[in-house]
Amino acid sequence: MKLILPLVLLVSSGLAQVQLQIQVPAAPVQVSAGIQVSLMPALVVVERQPEPQGIVVVYRSHQVYEVYRHHDRDLERRGWVRTKYRAKGGVYVAEYRRGKAKARLEVRGQHGRVRVKVHEG
Repeated sequence: MKLILPLVLLVSSGLAQVQLQIQVPAAPVQVSAGIQVSLMPALVVVERQPEPQGIVVVYRSHQVYEVYRHHDRDLERRGWVRTKYRAKGGVYVAEYRRGKAKARLEVRGQHGRVRVKVHEG
């Protein structure tokens, strides 16, 4: 019996260290009057810098293609139609149209970070 009590305490203390991760969907970021993008919820945003016709977001990640797919699907859900796509050397570039409006998505990996640039025009 003396051996069971420390074993129970050891097991119960190991179970008490369970980590919970709650992912809250990020609010969409307004790029311009016609473009909104949602940030990738599972990644840490290192930098978010607005530009005159767009935005640059830098994530801490090595998942370049997954980040590209997230933003590609997000734009398509918002009614944008992909017209061009190019992938070369860890750089993904896509162009979109919605009516007369045009948008461009550029995703590139660099030293453990993924740089996303979305701009209109």
